[in-house]
Amino acid sequence: METLVLEQKKKKTYNRNNFYKSTYCVFQGAPLYKIAKRKPHYRSESGSTYYYTTKGVYRLSNHWGRAAKCQWRLISDFPAEIDDLRLGFAEWVDFRENLAEHVDAYYISVDFETKKVSYNHKDDPSYDQVAVLRSADATRKLIKQIKNLLDTYKWAKYYEHDDIDEFRKEVVTRLINSDISLNELRKELA
Repeated sequence: METLVLEQKKKKTYNRNNFYKSTYCVFQGAPLYKIAKRKPHYRSESGSTYYYTTKGVYRLSNHWGRAAKCQWRLISDFPAEIDDLRLGFAEWVDFRENLAEHVDAYYISVDFETKKVSYNHKDDPSYDQVAVLRSADATRKLIKQIKNLLDTYKWAKYYEHDDIDEFRKEVVTRLINSDISLNELRKELA
């Protein structure tokens, strides 16, 4: 019981006054009509606008990913309507502390059907404790390699396999769930 209380005390609570201070968050896409009759509460130097609610924040921006010292992702099926601007919403409870660049704080997940690769924070409730945690830089590098493995076939012609999709899934899963490098894995598979 004491450890639960300590963990709750350690967990930072985010709101309109601190959500922009070194945080990680996944915003969910929202239609523009959600902010149609609102005035922005804040406009950044880069042109992003922010609209606060009691539950969270809407962010209208043409750039997602790294924003100052934050890692803010947008997951959206809504198309950009004006100048590549996209609207996202995140609840205050969705924000996590964005740890230093060298800290292993992120894990990679892949949807093999859609061939989409994403990364998440170690404090994400869906983290299964299987995928290896990596630093931000190591995560970016591995995501680039995984996208190449998912999008191309040329690399696979050097290995014996019956089904390219199953082989691809095996290789990518191994990379995500271990510390083995792609070069080490290639040697092992040869």
